[in-house]
Amino acid sequence: MKAVLEHAKGGFTLNAKAEWPDRGMTVIAGPSGAGKTSFLRAVLGLECATGQIEFAGKLIQGAEHFMPVHQRQIAWVSQHDDVFMHLSVSENLAFATRFAAPGGPVLVDMAERFGLSSHLGQNAGTLSGGQKQRLILARALMSHPRLLALDEPFGALDAEARHDLLGLLHSYCTAQNLPVLFVSHDFDTLTRLADFMLYMEEGRVIAQAPLNACLLDKSLPYRYREEACVVMNALVQGYDAEHGLNRLSIGSAQLVVPGAALPIGISVRLRLRGGDISLSRTRHEDSSVLNILSALVITVEHANGQSALTPGSVNVTLALNGGPVLVRITEKSARALNLDAGDTVYAQIKASALVSG
Repeated sequence: MKAVLEHAKGGFTLNAKAEWPDRGMTVIAGPSGAGKTSFLRAVLGLECATGQIEFAGKLIQGAEHFMPVHQRQIAWVSQHDDVFMHLSVSENLAFATRFAAPGGPVLVDMAERFGLSSHLGQNAGTLSGGQKQRLILARALMSHPRLLALDEPFGALDAEARHDLLGLLHSYCTAQNLPVLFVSHDFDTLTRLADFMLYMEEGRVIAQAPLNACLLDKSLPYRYREEACVVMNALVQGYDAEHGLNRLSIGSAQLVVPGAALPIGISVRLRLRGGDISLSRTRHEDSSVLNILSALVITVEHANGQSALTPGSVNVTLALNGGPVLVRITEKSARALNLDAGDTVYAQIKASALVSG
């Protein structure tokens, strides 16, 4: 998808140029006031921006062409959306089918997927906050869109409800191959969902790249956060029932993650947090750490006047089975290890720290 858009409103100017995949989940990120929502609304056609938009190789907006919003087949869920209070859950879902393209989802199937089957006859206004958000998202998906657009709709949910809903969203959109374009400032949400990032400042897209590239970009804030991480996809290979450990693989690397048994053969998303990985020059077989993997040092970044790192901290970027991994250690540890680019080290990753997204 491509967009070159300009729009001035209330003293703010949007001047954004971006290109992102027509598949997967793309996050629009950046500080408050960067223009994230303005850019999303312009892509949807809800803001009268000038410029050009292409989706799946088709021009939907240009100098002499503007596809009406209702013809773009884009479902939009914002933080201000609500259920239709006077309708039942079933009627809320059915309402969206009035505008759906042929071949859309079956209402009862959607209700079951989002845990609403037992509430179909219930007045939507009597649902809990979490149930309402499930209904709002399910209603949007009932319109059978070609693109789902989200503007921080889950911000009011507690952590557990948000975690559950993000899981439902990810599994549905992955299964249906439905692309998602979403605005989020929440680090947990963007690392759980995003495959690609558009990073905005002052109305411009200043970075556009796959998620890990942005998480590691020195010009962006993510690699300097306390919870800095990278995201990797792993394949479930088996389950150790005696110890409650899932056996996973990332290429040739083998990992274990505690928890309930996952279906063998599925792909799971892992977040490797830099602060939960330690480094060693030698492999310690007697360690309590179960995941010990050989890796190559790419860069060593010390805290100084040029870096946003906390004093006394060092960022070490590793190549782990071909993919980049960020490790956060202390300056004292870095000096003791005497690390340089090109060195081989052992990354010790706590099994409990591998978060399945």
